[in-house]
Amino acid sequence: MSNLRIIFILFLLSLNLAISAQKITSISPKQIIGGKDELLTLKGTGFGATRGTSYVSFFNEGNSYSDATSGNELNYLSWSETEIKVAMPLAFSNKVKVVINSKDYLSADTLKVKANLGYRKVYPLLYTLLTDNNKNGGVSWFVHPVYWNNPLIKQAIADVVQEFRCKTGANYIIEPLTKLVPLSLGEGMHILAPDTSLGVIGYNDKLWSSCILGADVFYHNQTQLLRFNTKQNWYYGKGQPPAGASKFRYVLMHEMGHSLGLGHVNELGESMFPTVTLLPSDKWCSRDTITLSEAKAISYYIAICQNFMFRGCGITTMKPNVDCKDVFGLSLGTQDKLNDAKVSIFPNPAQDYIYVILPTQNTNISAVLYLKDIHGRIHLVSNVQNETQVLLPQDLPNGIYMAYILSSQSQYIFKVIVQR
Repeated sequence: MSNLRIIFILFLLSLNLAISAQKITSISPKQIIGGKDELLTLKGTGFGATRGTSYVSFFNEGNSYSDATSGNELNYLSWSETEIKVAMPLAFSNKVKVVINSKDYLSADTLKVKANLGYRKVYPLLYTLLTDNNKNGGVSWFVHPVYWNNPLIKQAIADVVQEFRCKTGANYIIEPLTKLVPLSLGEGMHILAPDTSLGVIGYNDKLWSSCILGADVFYHNQTQLLRFNTKQNWYYGKGQPPAGASKFRYVLMHEMGHSLGLGHVNELGESMFPTVTLLPSDKWCSRDTITLSEAKAISYYIAICQNFMFRGCGITTMKPNVDCKDVFGLSLGTQDKLNDAKVSIFPNPAQDYIYVILPTQNTNISAVLYLKDIHGRIHLVSNVQNETQVLLPQDLPNGIYMAYILSSQSQYIFKVIVQR
């Protein structure tokens, strides 16, 4: 055998050894949350001393792996022959791929992505945030009368909102939608309502806005809708729904998760699994709570919403909710009473003033009146006792308002029309 042939054979052998040496031996951790800068470490051999044109690829919702463009946008903390550290982006559970010299190398282990936070930009991470939208600390969801006036549906909504408030710190409250408006983002309100024309079981619509201040651009959710298909056979209770029924609480939990920044995952058992009524999600929709991973992801997002430093365009941070069980705001709880016969407000419509008449059984009873507009902004706070004349602000625009009367004994809600 000639020396040239021996050299060629040795070259092929060394090439095969080099190729076989390129592999992923481990990933850590094996469970992770995407979109919140959690660190993923890949160990193996043959990654290269520097990244160059190589990249890490993740399985995504389109049932394919991310391409070179997406891979190059990731935040790589380090890259060496034997180890890669990368900030975890949005992804679906599957094996992790490293692409080296246009060749794919898959991990032996599956990476389980338990929750995903959506973002505008992966590196540096940029989110569309929630703010003090109602100027009362957070976001007011205005509930359609069809839902608000049905005790079963109203309680289901209150329970789901409380779940998010208590486990994530989200400052969401619910209020009655007193003025029937088109189910449109253009109305400027966060509305939760049935939709006769919706083609899917439930949907979260978002209208984002941006504010530019110098070199800073701040993105925030200005308005959102939570819409639910009226053609469904809805079950509003807890636990496993009856056969053929769709569980309203579970679908609401899924869509409200979207409103709080969550994206889909393909992990069985998670609320953000893409299907909410069909197999396989009907195997776990009996659960009436969000999962630990979902709570962790949203809590991270809410912490950013409560602590951002941007100040411009009248934007302020979402405030912490003081009492997580107070889903109605202003300590109304579930004891609110609409147009209770023991309390009256007149004239209604009003021009310059209203009289508040409290129950006469106790002549010393006193309460506090809060007057709020449909966006949740407080326009008037006044102490009232027995029969009290309350002057309305001179600059109060015509419109529909909600008068909340709170005492140590009871809570009442009245609709007040201002017409000057």
